[in-house]
Amino acid sequence: MATLKQFEALRLIALLGSFERAADRLNTTQSSVSKRIHELEASLGTPLFDRSQRGARLTEKGKSILAIGEEMLALRDRAVAVATSRTTLIRHLRFGVTELTALTWLPQLVAELRATYPNIVLEPEVEQSTTLFDNLKSGALDFIVTPDVFRQPGFRSVALASVRSAWMCSPVLLRDRGVVELAELAQFSILTQGNRSGSGVVFDQWLHACGVSLPHMIQSNSFVAIVGLTLAEVGISYLPERCFDGLIERERLRVVETNPPLPPITYVVTFRETESFNTTESIARIAQSTCNFTRPIQWA
Repeated sequence: MATLKQFEALRLIALLGSFERAADRLNTTQSSVSKRIHELEASLGTPLFDRSQRGARLTEKGKSILAIGEEMLALRDRAVAVATSRTTLIRHLRFGVTELTALTWLPQLVAELRATYPNIVLEPEVEQSTTLFDNLKSGALDFIVTPDVFRQPGFRSVALASVRSAWMCSPVLLRDRGVVELAELAQFSILTQGNRSGSGVVFDQWLHACGVSLPHMIQSNSFVAIVGLTLAEVGISYLPERCFDGLIERERLRVVETNPPLPPITYVVTFRETESFNTTESIARIAQSTCNFTRPIQWA
């Protein structure tokens, strides 16, 4: 019979991208995590990972089973919160997320917070990462979800997911090219959110480490605007791989493979260390169970 421990291992592997990272999070060995997955696959009678591919890639059935497992884990977390009377601890919650979270899993996060804390008043804020962290430091926000770029004393971060990005552009801009050397992108305009964005900070640091200069930068503080400008053939941008599958399938966007490829970006939920551990632990569990950067909101 499938167990919650097995589903927890499955969720962490999918979130963090490898059995090894999942084992580190669970404070156990990689072989123990592998055993949980093999036992889960045996009890369900189907493989959950595509072992012909590099990395931990779920099969289509694996994705469906993970979604059910996340629902079971969320129910477990809700039961624990009620049993320990955490619902009496939180009446008002101010939190901040970036546009990527707002466009993907924010509705699931809000729904689960309301289900776990029925009387809660929620005040979400959507902003760039640096602004969110400034507001967390000042006490204006209780927690934030951003890329993992703020490591300062007095704050505690819990990892949520590793987001892989890819260079993308309109097919009109760049057609029928193989792997492109990173320096070759210097001939194009590069669309970026700049250094107030957590992903922009990671991007700038990575470019510096690669020793590459891309002189034609167009900065916007809006992620949605960058997507629009990319579709309008203004330049090349770096966008989350799985978010825009529909636009890629309809040939509105094209993935540009580069050497080296873009680095993954780890997203975290961050609290002040002065917050109640029980409260932050409960919110972190809810964030982990609802976090999914691969499913954009369906408007219709």
